[in-house]
Amino acid sequence: MKIPDETIQDIRDAADIVDIVSQHVTLRKRGKAYMGLCPFHTEKTPSFSVDPDKGFYHCFGCGAGGNVFTFVMKMEGVTFVEAVRSLAEKTGIPLPALGESNDQTRETERLYRANQFAASFFQRSLHKTENGRKALGYLEKRGFSIETIKAFQIGFAPDRWDGLMHAAACEHLQVSDLERAGLVVPRKDGSGFYDRFRGRLMFPIHAPSGRVVGFGGRILKKDEKGPKYINSPETPVYRKSKILYGLHQSKAGIRREDQVLLVEGYTDVMRLQQNGFDYAVASSGTALTDDQARLMMRYTQNAVLVYDGDSAGFTAALRGTDILIAAGLKVIVAPLPSGSDPDTYLREQGPDQFSEHLRSAQTVIDFRLDRLHHAGKLETPSHKAAAARRILETIAAIRDPVERNLMVKDISEKLGIDEAVLVLQLRQSGQTHHSGQPSSEQPHLSARQSAEQGLVMLLLEDASRWAKKVFQFIQPQAFTNREARLVAEGIYDGFLQNAAPDADTLMNRLSSDPLALQYLSDILSRSLDDETDRVRFGVDCLWQICEMNVRDQIAEISQRIRSAEKAGSGDLKLKKQYIALRQDLKNKRQAINEAWEKDVEI
Repeated sequence: MKIPDETIQDIRDAADIVDIVSQHVTLRKRGKAYMGLCPFHTEKTPSFSVDPDKGFYHCFGCGAGGNVFTFVMKMEGVTFVEAVRSLAEKTGIPLPALGESNDQTRETERLYRANQFAASFFQRSLHKTENGRKALGYLEKRGFSIETIKAFQIGFAPDRWDGLMHAAACEHLQVSDLERAGLVVPRKDGSGFYDRFRGRLMFPIHAPSGRVVGFGGRILKKDEKGPKYINSPETPVYRKSKILYGLHQSKAGIRREDQVLLVEGYTDVMRLQQNGFDYAVASSGTALTDDQARLMMRYTQNAVLVYDGDSAGFTAALRGTDILIAAGLKVIVAPLPSGSDPDTYLREQGPDQFSEHLRSAQTVIDFRLDRLHHAGKLETPSHKAAAARRILETIAAIRDPVERNLMVKDISEKLGIDEAVLVLQLRQSGQTHHSGQPSSEQPHLSARQSAEQGLVMLLLEDASRWAKKVFQFIQPQAFTNREARLVAEGIYDGFLQNAAPDADTLMNRLSSDPLALQYLSDILSRSLDDETDRVRFGVDCLWQICEMNVRDQIAEISQRIRSAEKAGSGDLKLKKQYIALRQDLKNKRQAINEAWEKDVEI
């Protein structure tokens, strides 16, 4: 079976040619292009050019040239189909086996189709219906141009229970596909489904390739009940930890500027793009993740954090900067005045003032020191020691040893702490970093370890409130980190005896285990910010662990099914296990949601 042209185009769009070529050639940015020594002939002066905007490479010395597929073919000595398959695996785009289309691929394509249909439906509703035109008027009143609205494919969900569902039925889309895409929700009485998004301004969320993978829906009426935003639930094509809103529209600008502006909301990205700052993305309310950091690194090594400096979102993003730094990004901070975001700031102050504001950005470390100074938290030796320890954690994540040493010298002068003492502490921090000791803000933690640590922090904060909600879904043995598991066991034993153990009890229990004791003391020295929504935080951590448990099993069974099919035999039992596990994952998501708080989107 021929690989569909649109699939090949999706892979080409998603496969970053600079990233692929960089695996074989050392590239340096020169203007809009990247230059390096040609891998196809011997040369001393770089003549091999890669143009990321146009997606091709060319050697001015030997004349070799082509796109990302031909590069892989020539470097690895493979056929076109093999090159497509290799890049499909790297980009995560599903590709059907030759001669057939497996169940998972067909389902994924149905989800993409359902999301694209919904995006088109919402766009028609915005421009062609009476209520939609009112929503369009709201956008125009806020100063968004038609060009910007169309560039981001903004739409409107009619205020009906079955508007999308009815339109989809007319196009012969299955309601089961709409449900798996998170577009409709089953009624509690089992009598059918209803639209998830109703009476809301709709922001499609795109993969880097441009395919619609999910939606954010914003309420329009101030007095309307319900959350301001409702987002699509996670699906096989939408994983919020792997997505940056606006990247599809901004990746060319990011490459051109060699910089990314990291903001919080959908309209921030739109406003920036409309005012000429077409290199912005939004984390969309999620804590920064390793996957998002790696995604940014495909386009630039420079990130600017532009949030309301007093917002909870900024606090969360600032905590996540260690992840960005560990990934190799150089991060600076340009916080806006309290109560202001890029959208409002640009409307009130204009692009020239915003450019001036960006020029005043600080390093993460200088910003933290200034903030601590203004809060009066650098006045005592203990304050300075605490600040130094935290800042050294960030410095330890910096890859460049020269930059690390310069940072230590700078901190030594600013805090009045002997440089040798800081160097020693930094070395100890490095040993801890490599020994696997947890820290609530250390960037080396995997998503699984961070989730486990988050639950431990929540349980230690208030076991009487959270223990039942945690342990009804996972037992302590589910914690993969040894020290986290030992602490969880102590809390669980107390929970079974209807007595939440205090810190002293846990300390005594772990006194013979130095590593566990160090882990516990480290967690106890930290606390969740007051702005942190405990329910959402707990749900995210718990779901991360449960999802990984089940998805690991799904991946293993999928591999066994593929192996059996390659051998010319099918295994009905394995396929039934696969279906059962996927259903279990879906059921567990709903159960966690209901057990914690019904209106939490996960």
